[in-house]
Amino acid sequence: MAVTESLIKTGGSIIKFNKHFIEHFLEIKRRNSEYTSISYERDIKDFFNVEVITEITLDDIINVNIFHVEAYMLDLHNQGKSSATINRKISALSSLYKWLLKYQDNRTGVSIIKYNPFGSLKDEKPKVNNKETEFLTLEESKRLIESIDDRTILGMRNKAILSLAITTALRKSEIINIKFKDIKKIHGYDVIEVIRKGNKKDIVKIQANVLNLITTYINNTNRSFENNENDYLFIGHSRNGKNKKKLDPSTLNYMIKKCCERAGINKKIKVHSTRHTAITLAITSGASIEKVRDFAAHKNIATTNRYVHSIDKLKDNAGDLIDLFD
Repeated sequence: MAVTESLIKTGGSIIKFNKHFIEHFLEIKRRNSEYTSISYERDIKDFFNVEVITEITLDDIINVNIFHVEAYMLDLHNQGKSSATINRKISALSSLYKWLLKYQDNRTGVSIIKYNPFGSLKDEKPKVNNKETEFLTLEESKRLIESIDDRTILGMRNKAILSLAITTALRKSEIINIKFKDIKKIHGYDVIEVIRKGNKKDIVKIQANVLNLITTYINNTNRSFENNENDYLFIGHSRNGKNKKKLDPSTLNYMIKKCCERAGINKKIKVHSTRHTAITLAITSGASIEKVRDFAAHKNIATTNRYVHSIDKLKDNAGDLIDLFD
């Protein structure tokens, strides 16, 4: 059967897709997040042990039961995978089965599947250690930026990325997907147009010094806003096959790790850590919770409140009133 066409037989009925049914599922996910779609595809292929998604048939889907799922989770555990990784993989597979469960034929009452073997694993799923994300103090942030050697193209790029991340609280996908045309001036302010969670457009203000770093990086890569408007801003500068291509999340996290090591910062800092840093620094500098919510693009102010509560818990700690050393 052609890759671009998929037929599913269910109790005598035939459902025809213009592409493989899992490709269709991934396309739906891609509308909200390209990275979710990529992650789901990788996890689905891993479970079914295939090279391409179109090798998976409906019979493969139907034949999976709880014993297969438990064996898979045990295998992941034995491979040393983290609890978060295992839960993410199970969540991806469960999402596929939930989507297939939605199909009901009004004429025949036929369903594609009747059971989600990944959907009732509360006791089996490993507990995730929800330790707080590490973040940088203002002094550490300054030291990190100052330690980057910006005499090289790589240094210029890394300094621009980290300065942007720490002053805007942008997420990983938001940084990676910036194109030249997204940087513009609105009402006299320099901004970047970004796509937030849920595929929502937003604008983020850029500090003048950060824009200068970005402009310096652009000029030294022989690109311009006029000639490269549809190109990605931050690209690879190495010989690993990704030169001049859009950065991927692992490259971004690896870069931050190496920059922190060179700056003598002994913390596990990733892109989410720079976002956490930006939000925390905004709060400690006196920004209102409403301003911080907009700055962080939190959908719910309760999310912002968690940052405030975490800081207040340290700043106004009840234990400070206990004086054992008069």
